[in-house]
Amino acid sequence: MKKIDKKQMLKILTILKKNFGKIDWSLEDPFKLLIATILSQHTSDKNSLKAYKRLEKNLELTPKVLVKVDSRKIEELIKPAGLWRIKAKRIKEVSNEILKKFSGDFSKIFNLPLQDARKVLLSLPGVGEKTADVLLAFSGGMPVFPVDTHLFTLAKRLKISNSKNYDSVRVAYEKLIPPKKRAEAHILLLTLGKRYCGALKPKCDVCPIKNFCPSKR
Repeated sequence: MKKIDKKQMLKILTILKKNFGKIDWSLEDPFKLLIATILSQHTSDKNSLKAYKRLEKNLELTPKVLVKVDSRKIEELIKPAGLWRIKAKRIKEVSNEILKKFSGDFSKIFNLPLQDARKVLLSLPGVGEKTADVLLAFSGGMPVFPVDTHLFTLAKRLKISNSKNYDSVRVAYEKLIPPKKRAEAHILLLTLGKRYCGALKPKCDVCPIKNFCPSKR
């Protein structure tokens, strides 16, 4: 079977919507999303969500508040997410930078052209390519397809891209997915990766898109 094309990708997304249900999402507060994304690095969704809820329950999640809070308090609250010292330091640093550069509100970044907005986000402490694209898509409403480890695996299995380069894989996905569908497609394909297309033990027999997969076992 050849690699996935645009027509097949749309069929895949339709199948996933039927299996996973309608994806309801709205633009999220950029600073809160940034904190949640930092906490999600190198840990499970369950652990990062627990850490985020603890942080949100005990502190007002604004740059102005977080920059003044003792690092040890942030560390204690976010321990479930792991790497708490590193993540607490990043939270403090990015809060300070947003306060200094944007007076605490960096939503104005999303008024810039996409590439300019990405460049500014990447200049912030703790913000890498995936985090920047998550913010662009889900806080800025921009036509971007963020890529994480699950989506790298899926790209290889569906023969979308074998590259290990973030931008190459992102662009490969974006060529197959219409701009207005990219945020929803990200969620659908990410869910597919988590539930069925794991790196070590893919559940090919029960995968809802096995008939479209060039790598099915």
